[in-house]
Formats: sequence, structure tokens, C-alpha cells
Amino acid sequence: MDQTVSTSVPGPLTAPSLVVDDFMPLDFARSMRADIEAHFANPMKHHADIHQVWNYWFVPGLYTYLKTQPEKVIPHDKVERFLQALQRWSIDLLGLGGVTWPFLSLYVNGCSQGLHNDSKNGRFGFVYSLTPIERRTQGGETIVLREGDLFRRNLQSPNAGTGLYELIEPRFNRLVLFDDRMVHGVSRVSGSMDPIDARCVMHGHIEETGPLVTGALSKDAVRPGIRGALERFATGRTAIIPHFHGPIAFRFTISASGKVAQIRVLLDRVFHEQDGHGGWEPIRTSLVDSLLSGTFPLAPGETIVTLPMTFGGPVRRPGD
Repeated sequence: MDQTVSTSVPGPLTAPSLVVDDFMPLDFARSMRADIEAHFANPMKHHADIHQVWNYWFVPGLYTYLKTQPEKVIPHDKVERFLQALQRWSIDLLGLGGVTWPFLSLYVNGCSQGLHNDSKNGRFGFVYSLTPIERRTQGGETIVLREGDLFRRNLQSPNAGTGLYELIEPRFNRLVLFDDRMVHGVSRVSGSMDPIDARCVMHGHIEETGPLVTGALSKDAVRPGIRGALERFATGRTAIIPHFHGPIAFRFTISASGKVAQIRVLLDRVFHEQDGHGGWEPIRTSLVDSLLSGTFPLAPGETIVTLPMTFGGPVRRPGD
């Protein structure tokens, strides 16, 4: 007999940003920090082949900082280990398995990022800090503006500072994640010009890679069932769906009999293009119901499917 179907949708990630302290094991994070400090040690003995690797990225009124490929400073295997840890974490928490190779960036005195968004770069931006534990600079916080129409939400009362935006310190071994559509930036750094003291971060983007399948059935075996469920969901909604935008991700279990036994929403950052529109909840419920009614092949055991979806069309892939 099949398991009891659970139609509950507990605790999806809906916040525009997320902060995870102590993301990597401390010894490993310190070893990457030691690589950075070794790179800048003995400044009178720097050589072109090792040290002329930094791009001074200056775009008037928008960007002022230095960046490079991290493997030019930190051994490639360490960067890869970090990316693998981030990918596992992202799949488990967000249902998204695509993590770009990062940049390594330095912000010394005077460096900053102006406000912008990255709506075509991914679903989430990530910033992992290797900034010194004992800071000798000020600023360098990640700025993420609050959601919604700030003008209309503040018509009747004054507001300022962190009432209008989130300010996230670049603390050592801290991972910051934020919706790429959110307006964000980096506050101006002041203080030391020594790169050892700089705001130092690895950063990139996270997006979906299609369904992730483990267990008795293969990915090819579950695709027809997913396709059928989504076709049922779309029937009669083709005029409504294009007005919603953003990622949602599910994790569901297919029993040996081919029925969906339980489903959970991991991530829900879908919004109507009109601020304050309240029509998403019934549509999400219909989507959940369509997946619950999916039929899949018989199998010798359970299959777990992580299914990310995107409303509003695919993002531009890096290099396109």
C-alpha cells in the first residue's frame, strides 16, 4: 500500500537573502586565508608572473575594486572543494545545482560597488568572505535593498538606513546569498590600502540545472511523469503564468508503485510583475496538486526527485 500522501508545503526559503556563518570548516577557511596572505607577503619581492594577475575593475559611478580568478592566488583544489561544498549545500537547501566558478575580489580604501541587480546572471548571487578576522578597514558591507515598492511603503512615515536596505558585514568564513533580482551593492571601504587588510571575497551565481534524481528510477524514467504533471498545471493558465517571475523548487518522493508519496517546497521566490499582487498562493497550490497527481513507472524502491522550476523564462548562461 502507498504511503499517506502529504500535501503540506512546510518552510520553503522565501527570504530575499540568507547569511550563513562558519560556512566552511575553520581550518580549511584559515588555509585559504593563509594562501591570500602568502600571495601578498614580501611586497619588495613580487614578480610579474605571480602578482600581475589583478584586474582593476573601474566603471565610473558603479564599480571600483580588483578581481581575479581565485586559482591564481588560492590552489585550484581548494577552490574546487569550496565550490563542491557550496553546490551540495545549494542542492540540499535550494534545489539548485548550478554554481558558477567564482571570482576573487579585493576592496581596499575607496573601493565599492554601486547599486545594481543581476537579473540575467542567475537565480542567486553568493558572496563568501575571506576578509581578515581582525579588520583594519571600515565599510565593505553587502547592501541589499528591501523588497517591494519602497516609495509606496514609506508614503506615510519617514525611513532611512537599514529600514530601506539590509547591510551585511563581510565577516570571515561567512556566506551571503541573495536573490539576483534584488538591487544590491557594496558600501565604500575606508582605511588601509594594504591588500592584506582588504575586504576579500569569492563571489558568483547559483542557478538551476534541471531535475536531480536519486533512487530506483533514472532521470529519463521520471521525465515523462514530470512533463505530464506540468502540462496539466499549465492547462487553462497560459494567460496568467507569464505574469509571474522567479524560481521555485520541489523535492518529492516517488513510491515503488509510481505514485508521488510526499512533496515539499524547498524554495519559493516567485512574484507577480505587479507589486502587491496576491494571486500566487492558489497557483502554487495547483502546481503542488499537479505534481502530486503525477504517475511514474513501477520500480523496486523509492525515488527522490529535486525539481527546480523557473517562471519568467530561462536566464542567460555565462558566456552567452
